[in-house]
Amino acid sequence: MKKKQRMIFTTIIVGVILIIGYIIMLPERWAPSLYPTYIETIEANWNLSLPIPDSEKDIYSSKDGSHGDGDAITELHYDNPMDIQKIKDLSNNWVSGEELNINELPNWVRELIRDIDKSSSCFYLHKDSYDYIFFKLNGNKLTIYESYI
Repeated sequence: MKKKQRMIFTTIIVGVILIIGYIIMLPERWAPSLYPTYIETIEANWNLSLPIPDSEKDIYSSKDGSHGDGDAITELHYDNPMDIQKIKDLSNNWVSGEELNINELPNWVRELIRDIDKSSSCFYLHKDSYDYIFFKLNGNKLTIYESYI
C-alpha cells in the first residue's frame, strides 16, 4: 500500500511541477493582457490606431528587452480594402516613394530603411530627435520601421 501511495504522491508532484513550468514558460497563454499585441504597442507608443492585420511578420529587431531601445522592421498584410483606407487616413502627410526626401531623416533611420520602392506611399513621425516611426505602404503590405534610442 505504501508503494502505491508513494506513486500517487510522485504523480501529483510531477503534475504540479509540469503545470507550474507551463505557466512560467508560456505566460502569454494564461495572461494575454500582460502582453500587448504589436498593434496595441503602436497605439500606446505613437497614438495611432491601426487595423488588425491579417498577418504579421517580424523582419528585423535589435530592441533589447528592458528599455525597448533599438530598431525594428515589421510587415503587416491586409486583405480588406477598408483596412488599407484606414491606414491611408492615419495621416495627410503620405508622399510617394519618388517624392520622399530620405535625407530629412537621421542617418540611423536611413540605414534602417535602406530601400524605398518608388510606387510605395510613405510617411513618418518622430517624438523627439531620437524616436522615429516610418510607414511604407505598397499595395496590401504595410512595412513599419521603428527606431528608438
